[in-house]
Amino acid sequence: MDKLIHDDKGAVTISNDGATIMKLLDIVHPTTKILADIAKSQDSEVGDGTTTVVLLAAEFLREAKPFIEDGVHSQNFIKLIFYIIN
Repeated sequence: MDKLIHDDKGAVTISNDGATIMKLLDIVHPTTKILADIAKSQDSEVGDGTTTVVLLAAEFLREAKPFIEDGVHSQNFIKLIFYIIN
């Protein structure tokens, strides 16, 4: 679905590309910056699937949050993700 994005300077962009939309955002939160970098990497390597990788990464972060709040080290999640992927 196409999105219409209007910025403060009056520029208008219409796109359904996740990477284009992420590039237009003024991102402040560190986690969101990571998601934008993931989208940029996916776009440069494959050229498609940016929205999917952002949604998957966001879901991983959402599921990991309670464990990290309980003191589980983030390296354990990285090892688990590599185990699942391979």
